[in-house]
Amino acid sequence: GRKKLAAEIREGSLLSVKKEAVNQVKAGARLLDVNMGVAGIDATKAMKQAVTEIAQLTDAPLVIDTSDPEALEAGLRAYPGRALINSVTAEDDRIKNFLPLARKYGAAILCLPITEDGVPKTADERLKAEEFIIEKAKEQGLADGDFLLDALVMTVSADKNACREVLKTLQLYREHLGYPSTMGLSNISFGLPNRPLINSTFFAMCLAAGLDAPIMNPYDESMQKALKASAALLGHDPCGLAFSQDETNLAVPKKAAVMKTTDLPILDAIKQAVIEGEKDIIVGLVVQALQEGKSSNEITEKGLTAAMTEIGEDFGSGRMFLPQVLLSAETMRAAFDKLKELIPASAEADKGTFVIATVKGDVHDLGKNITGALLANSGFKVIDLGKDVEADTIVKTALEQNADIVGLAALMTTTMPQIDKVIDKLHQKGARAKVMIGGAAVTQDYADSCGADAYAADGVKAVKLAKAIVGAE
Repeated sequence: GRKKLAAEIREGSLLSVKKEAVNQVKAGARLLDVNMGVAGIDATKAMKQAVTEIAQLTDAPLVIDTSDPEALEAGLRAYPGRALINSVTAEDDRIKNFLPLARKYGAAILCLPITEDGVPKTADERLKAEEFIIEKAKEQGLADGDFLLDALVMTVSADKNACREVLKTLQLYREHLGYPSTMGLSNISFGLPNRPLINSTFFAMCLAAGLDAPIMNPYDESMQKALKASAALLGHDPCGLAFSQDETNLAVPKKAAVMKTTDLPILDAIKQAVIEGEKDIIVGLVVQALQEGKSSNEITEKGLTAAMTEIGEDFGSGRMFLPQVLLSAETMRAAFDKLKELIPASAEADKGTFVIATVKGDVHDLGKNITGALLANSGFKVIDLGKDVEADTIVKTALEQNADIVGLAALMTTTMPQIDKVIDKLHQKGARAKVMIGGAAVTQDYADSCGADAYAADGVKAVKLAKAIVGAE
């Protein structure tokens, strides 16, 4: 549809095509669809040239998009990788001409549920068409891993059931076939106003129904945002880590980029590895630091604790979010475990015993878990009793372990009175432990009123307060 682009292709120039390929990959495209469908040209020659030149520019897999068997073979022969054929339908010509080429060149196929009778309207009919294509493909020698199933999107302005049938189709594909699914998105909104809104809403619905590989405009910001948000919600982006690291989602800009870990002095490298959550390299850095003569205390204080202090500040200011904090905490724990393994004596040099628990009736423990990990990494012996813990259990453990500090977490206003209950019982039993409290519902005023010795707004603050309490600083 772009006149300039079509004119260049007719003239044999692929400058705009190559620019488009590079720009789409930069914008987030994972595969590139190559279609040289311009009237009045040698499609076979154009496809060969386009595939050859685009393949030299990018590592993104190419999709050979043509209805011409000769152009398809030219593209497949020219491509130095495993291509995806767009597309194989249930029509006799496509089955006869395209499947042998897929087998010959080791290509995967996009299975489009169109039959000799046309476009199936219902999900059940689309499933039958896909089953037919796959059956014929396997007869040709293709196997599981060679199929991508198109759900076939029609426009909802002409068919009120178009969206529902797509959602049902995706579900049937997953239930009966199990192969990944794809589809073009924008056709759903044809003829309607505010098409971006319809498209992004439809997109989110399809992702929830099982869509794996959308065919979409990589320059469409609303679609990219829907994709990233859905990945976090559906677990494809564990704990929303990538979403949290996306600059466009941050109210507060990130700090300027720092030097790479490998370019830094060893203690700074350890600190940066924790901040970046580089769990795979932290153990090696700890070993290197010990080999360079750094003490375990130096590594802990100037590397690990310094990192978590900075992370706490960034978390509080909105420059960093929970998934990154959790990853950093895991990285710090791996480093601390290695230190204890290599210098067993340091395991005995605990700063004190810290009993921690979420109070009775409260089942939230994420903040408590982070706090416990930071305390353990900072040299405390941490006894974590878990969540929804009875007051008597907390008091009994504190006495038996001769705890220096008892940490109580309450995330709801309805469970905060349990804090008072634990403190009263600790006093009744003559426990020497100081009490530190925290949690979403807890404030400094509440800590003052209930008789707690300290209030920690977050895990990093809890470590500082704990060290002060036991005289470690």
